[in-house]
Amino acid sequence: MASSPTSTEPTSTEPTSTEPTSTAKLIAGQRILCTLGNLGPAFAKLPLAGLRRSYDAYDRLLGSGFRADVSTEDRQIPVGEHQLPIRVYHPIGAEPSLTMVYFHGGGYVIGGLKSHHGFCSLLASKAGINVIAVDYRRAPESKFPGPIEDGLGAWNWVVDHGAELGIKNTKLGVGGDSAGGNLAAVLSMQTFKGAISGQLSAVPAFQFLLYPWVDMCGEPDSIKRFGKGLLLTEETTIFFRDNYLQGSDEALVSASSPMACGDVAGTPDSLIVTVEYDVLRDEGLAFVEKLKVGGVNVIHQHLPDCTHGFISMGKFSGATRKRLQQICDMLAEYGSGV
Repeated sequence: MASSPTSTEPTSTEPTSTEPTSTAKLIAGQRILCTLGNLGPAFAKLPLAGLRRSYDAYDRLLGSGFRADVSTEDRQIPVGEHQLPIRVYHPIGAEPSLTMVYFHGGGYVIGGLKSHHGFCSLLASKAGINVIAVDYRRAPESKFPGPIEDGLGAWNWVVDHGAELGIKNTKLGVGGDSAGGNLAAVLSMQTFKGAISGQLSAVPAFQFLLYPWVDMCGEPDSIKRFGKGLLLTEETTIFFRDNYLQGSDEALVSASSPMACGDVAGTPDSLIVTVEYDVLRDEGLAFVEKLKVGGVNVIHQHLPDCTHGFISMGKFSGATRKRLQQICDMLAEYGSGV
């Protein structure tokens, strides 16, 4: 049995203002990196290839680094008519009770195994869990619902190859940050049924969502209040959405959004982390409330001094590393109750 819902600080889904908000309470190291990141050309204005290289390098240069007490294995798995890269992380010398199939963030446009290598190894090491990172196809080359098809195919492959992967006796769930959180929730809540064919080989036992993008068509007030000066801006959010959803049926997109799910009763245990300085803040908090009202077992932490993307900002910030340890502890505590 998982622990009861928790939060690091009281939160409200009611915005106080749409005016830009001061970042005075943001952890200093994160605030500095956000300031530096906004000095050059706008993120969304860079050529796509350069944008992807920059994002891949961000965690390597500024993240918490790869953990030496974790083993990794790269594989290519068949999904549909193509091969999909995955990376399997095992904590050395541990006997994990949890395995998480993890989908990286990046607005469905950027990111991959490189951009989240350090964070995935951190989760494996500090939370003591197996992590299987999925390098799903990205927009604009593969727009909606291509990444969802990859996510479903990867999940089913992992379920079917549990013994081969050495995870058969663990509790298997999904996780992701930002757009990856969207993908994880779409799978675990099965809101994909109108968008793609196929079904889950097994229902995920839990979902771990880190500042998730759960409302693909909404315009929360927080997108204005936190839309400038941080790592994820309003302009970049729109850029991601336009590339991912280009030419898509808006009604189908809306219906597949986790926030639009009419019946959440079948949602698995949900471990959700939201952050204060984030354009996705309001929808994340509203989603937490929606799940709680629907009777879902929710374990929620709201970090009042962090911003979207902080998982790749730990190298020069002890306060950020403490927050990273906190979310690892969240997973470890959940796993101890399995």
